[in-house]
Amino acid sequence: MWGKVFGALVGVGVGLLIEWNPVLAGAMGLAGVVLGHFALDRDSAGRRADQLLGPPVRRLNRTARPNVRRLTVDQLQLADALCPLFIEVARCDGPVVQNEIRVIREYFELTLHFDETGLDRVRVGLKAALSGPVQDVEDLTRKARGEVKPAQRMELVRTLYDLGTVDGELTRSEIDTLKRVVGQFNLSDEQLQDITRQFFGSGDAHYRLLGLEPSASDDEVKSAFRKLAAENHPDRVASLGPKEAEAAGERFRQVKDAYDALKKLRGF
Repeated sequence: MWGKVFGALVGVGVGLLIEWNPVLAGAMGLAGVVLGHFALDRDSAGRRADQLLGPPVRRLNRTARPNVRRLTVDQLQLADALCPLFIEVARCDGPVVQNEIRVIREYFELTLHFDETGLDRVRVGLKAALSGPVQDVEDLTRKARGEVKPAQRMELVRTLYDLGTVDGELTRSEIDTLKRVVGQFNLSDEQLQDITRQFFGSGDAHYRLLGLEPSASDDEVKSAFRKLAAENHPDRVASLGPKEAEAAGERFRQVKDAYDALKKLRGF
């Protein structure tokens, strides 16, 4: 960004020095924006990517897989398709961090069994995605879907959830992004439930607290929460005395915690 700003200022200044002409100054400013972006902004993004990625990738666990096979063309195409998708999922809640890069690398090495050559290919793909502009995650998912075999999809989705949770609880932007991505891979309801339980638990206790069954709809969950929250709000029983207000406050917190947990579980 600052490269564009600096380039624009320099361009306008040079244009005005050549001739006091607003049109020429504007054209020079536009040229400065382009040059500043390529000379400074992209270089800065590249340095940031190098800091995150470190030197050319070495195997994370040499003793675990002594007989690594060389990569096929299909595997290399898969890496090229998945690297930008991983980066967009990683940065949907902010700048990409080291732990997210670790999750991505481990997927390619430990799940897909990439050798050093393959991991270097991954490094190149990740650097290009980190240094480039933000891309549409649904377009990237559609491109990647053709490279991901059905047998690989469950593990890929697990890795995407790992990517979202490695730096803390899933944010709303991460949940929305993951829903957009996962929906493209046509997983069965049973597969989705398995992944949901793995990362969020079954939620049985939360449903019981709200007086519901796990089969309840989202609208029923919301309705039960509103009803119980209104019944147990401390302001409603404040006139009954401090003990009653304290008990109602505790009940209110339990209801709210259960509802917040189910919101994460269901992604609404």
